[in-house]
Amino acid sequence: MKTGFKLLWRDWKGGELNILLVSLLVAVATVTSISLFSERIRNTIDVQAGVLLAGDAQLRGSQAIPAQWQQQADDLGLKTTDMMNFQAMAFSAQGMQLTSVKAVSGSYPLKGRVTVSDKPFIDGVEVSSAPGPGEIWMASRLFGALGIKVGDQVTIGEATLTATKALLKEPDSPQSMFFMSPRVIMNIADVAATESVQAGSRIRYGLVLSGTDSEVEQLRSELEPQLGDHYRWVMPREGNRGIGSAMDRAESFLLLAGSLGVMLAGVALALASRRYSLRQAGHVALLKTLGMGPSAVARLYLLNLFLLAVFGVLLGWIAGWLAHWAILKAFASLLPGNIATAGTGAYMTGGLTGLICLMAFAAPPLLALRNVPPSRVLRVDDGEALVSGTSALMIGILAVVVLVLWYSRSLAITAALIGGGIVSLISVSVFAWLLIRLSRRLGAHLGSTWRLGLASLQRHSRQNSLQVMIFSVALLLLFVLSLVRTSLIQDWQRQLPQDAPNHFMFNIFNLQKDAIEGFLDGHQISHSPFYPMVRGRVTAVNGTDMKTLLEQLAVEDDSSYQRELNLTWSNELGPDNEVVEGQWWQPGDEQKSLVSVEEDYAKGLGIQVGDEMTFSIAGQDTKATVASLRTVQWDSMQPNFFVIFSGEILSGDSASWLTSFYLTPADKPLLNQLAREFPTATLIELDSVIEQIQKIITQVSLAVEFILLLVLACGILVLVASIQATLDMRFKESAILRTLGARRGMVAGSLIIEFGVMGWLAGLLAVVGAEACLFFLQTKVFDISFGFHPWLWVSGPWLGMLLIGGIGYLSTRRVTRTPPLNVLRNV
Repeated sequence: MKTGFKLLWRDWKGGELNILLVSLLVAVATVTSISLFSERIRNTIDVQAGVLLAGDAQLRGSQAIPAQWQQQADDLGLKTTDMMNFQAMAFSAQGMQLTSVKAVSGSYPLKGRVTVSDKPFIDGVEVSSAPGPGEIWMASRLFGALGIKVGDQVTIGEATLTATKALLKEPDSPQSMFFMSPRVIMNIADVAATESVQAGSRIRYGLVLSGTDSEVEQLRSELEPQLGDHYRWVMPREGNRGIGSAMDRAESFLLLAGSLGVMLAGVALALASRRYSLRQAGHVALLKTLGMGPSAVARLYLLNLFLLAVFGVLLGWIAGWLAHWAILKAFASLLPGNIATAGTGAYMTGGLTGLICLMAFAAPPLLALRNVPPSRVLRVDDGEALVSGTSALMIGILAVVVLVLWYSRSLAITAALIGGGIVSLISVSVFAWLLIRLSRRLGAHLGSTWRLGLASLQRHSRQNSLQVMIFSVALLLLFVLSLVRTSLIQDWQRQLPQDAPNHFMFNIFNLQKDAIEGFLDGHQISHSPFYPMVRGRVTAVNGTDMKTLLEQLAVEDDSSYQRELNLTWSNELGPDNEVVEGQWWQPGDEQKSLVSVEEDYAKGLGIQVGDEMTFSIAGQDTKATVASLRTVQWDSMQPNFFVIFSGEILSGDSASWLTSFYLTPADKPLLNQLAREFPTATLIELDSVIEQIQKIITQVSLAVEFILLLVLACGILVLVASIQATLDMRFKESAILRTLGARRGMVAGSLIIEFGVMGWLAGLLAVVGAEACLFFLQTKVFDISFGFHPWLWVSGPWLGMLLIGGIGYLSTRRVTRTPPLNVLRNV
C-alpha cells in the first residue's frame, strides 16, 4: 500500500499521470455535463408540454370520473381539477351561437395560465384562475357574433351568466380540428343550472392531475387496469402529435449526443492508458529486480487505478457541473426562465462511464505490466509486447457498446454508431496504409520539408494508421451529430413554419364555398385548398367485419378503428403526404372506387394494397379498393385525412367543405366579420396551440445546438489526447533531426504536413462512415428522409486536414522548442 502511494505520488509529480487523469476527467465531465444539460432541458420541455394539458396528465372519459379515482389521486399528494366539455347554445338579445363549453373547477389551470382581456381582440393579461360562479369567459369572436360587450349577460342553456372577460388563450386549447365551436369557459358549479347536461348528452369528462413523475406514474399504474372502454390516460406527448413528434426526436438526439460523448470518452482513455502503461514498463522492471512478484505488481497498479478513478470521477463531476452551469449562464437569455432541475442520475451516468472506460481500457495494459522482465532495466525496447493489443481492444470495444446501449436505451442508435465505426475501421484497414505509401511516392517530387513529413508517415505507417483510424472515428461522430442536428431543425421548421395555418373552417356548405373562398382571397388571406368532407365508418376489411377483425388482430385500443372518420376525395396529393406503397391516382381513377389509406392506420388493421374496405356513409355501404398507402405529417397543421377517395363519395351533395388559413394577430378582427356573414360555418382557432408548439420546438432546437457544442469540444479534446500519446516518439525524432542539422522550421513544417495529410485521409474515411450512419439514423431513428451530402464529400477531407493539422501543430509546438540536448539526456 505504502509503495503504491509513493509510486502514484511520484508519477503525479513527474507528470506521468497528467494525460490519463485529464482524459478521465474529460470523459466524466463531458458525459456528466451532457447528461445534466440534456436532462434539465428534457425536464423543462416536459413541463412546457404539460401546459398543453393544463397539468402533468389527464384522465379523460365519456362518463363521469369515479370519485374513488380522485380520492386515490388525493391520497398520493397529486393536485387535481375537474373538467367537463360539451356543446351548448349561447343566446343574447341580438343573436345566438353554438359554443364549445369547458366547465372547470376553481383550481384550474394546474399548469400554465389563461390569457384574458377586458375587450375582444386586444392584448390581455395572464391569470392562473378560472371564472367564478355566475361568470363566463368567451372567445373574442363570440362578442361580435352575439352583439354584446364585456359585462353584458349571456344565456347558456337555461343559465344566465355575466361575460366578465374575453378569452384569448387557454393552456389546453382544443386540438381537435373538427366539430369544435367557439370556446367559452365557465365554473363547473354552474353546469347544473344550464340544464344542457342530460341523459344521452355527449360530454367529455376530465380530471387534470399535477405532481411529481413518480406520483403520476404510480397513479397511472393503479388506474390503467380499471380504465376499460370509457376512459383513457393522456400524457403531454400523447395529447398533441406535434409535441410528441418533436419531443421524441429531441430525446433521441440527446441520447445520440450522450452516446457519442461515451464513445469519445472511451477513445480518449484508451489512448492515455496505452501511453501510461508503456512509460511504466521501466519502473516495473526495477521493482522486479528488487524482489516484487507479478501478483504484487498487478495489485499495486490496480490499487493506483482505483485511487485515480475516485479522484478523477470527483473532479469530473465538479467540472461537468461547472461546464453545464457555464452554458446555462452564457445562454440564459435564450433559455426558458425557470429551467427544471436534474436528478442524481446524470452524475451516476458520468461516473459509471468514466469508471467502466477506465477499467476496460486501462486495466488490461496495466495488468500486462506484470509480464515485464527484470532485464527491461538494462534493455530498452518499444514495449509493444507489453500491451495485449487485440484482447485489450476487444474488451474496450465491448465496454463502449454496453455503455452506449445502456445510455441510449436504443438498439437502433447503438447499431448505427457501432456500424458506422466498423465501416470506418474497415476503410482504414484497407485504404490507410495504401494511401500513406502513395503519399510517400508523391513526396519524392516535392521539397525537403514535404519529403521529411511524408517520410515520417511512411516510417510510422503502423502507428499513423492507428491515428488515422482514431481521427476518422472522431470526425465521423462529429459529422454525424452536426448533420443530424441540421436535418432535425430543418425538418421542424419545414413542418411548422411561422406562417403555418392557425385557423380551420369547416361545415362549409356547397353554396357557401365560393363566397368564403372569395372572402379569404379578397382580404389576401393565404389558405389551403378546400377539401370536401363526409363522416363515415369502416365496417369491414376483405369481407371481415370490424369487430371480428379487431379480435383476430388482438388490438388493445380499438377506439381509433371503430369511431367515425372524416373522409374526403381529392385528385391532388397533399404536400405533407407521401405514397409509400402502391400509386396515386392515374387518369380515369376518379371513375373507380379507390382509396388511399394512411400507413399507420393501415398497419393497425393489417390492410395492404389491393384489399377491399367497406364503409358506412350516411347509412349506405360503400366498397373501395386500397390503391396506395401514405405517410402523413400530422404535425404540419395542414388538413389531413386517414382515408382519401379517388372520386366523389355517394353524390357528393352530403359533403361539407374544409379549409385552413393563417391570420396575423392584427387580422384577428376579421373573424367577427367572417362569423357574421357565414354563421353556420365553424371556425377553430389554433394559434395558441401553434404558439406553444413553436415555443417548445425553439427550446428543443437550442438544446440541440448546446449539446452539439459540448460534443464538439469533447471531440477536439480526444484529438489532442491522441496526438499527445505520440509526443515521446516525436521528441526523440525531433532531437535526432535537430542534432543532424535540420532547422526548427523544417521540423515544425514536417509535423504540420504529417498531421495535415493524416487529417485529410481521416476526413475522407469519416465521410464514408458518416453517410452509412446517417442513412440508418435518419430513416430508422428520427423518421426523416435521407439524402446524400455531396458538399460533405468535398469539404470533409479538407476540414479534417485543417482541424487535425491545426490541433497537431498546436499540440506539438513543444517538440520543436525543446533543446535536443534535454531530450537526449532522458533517452
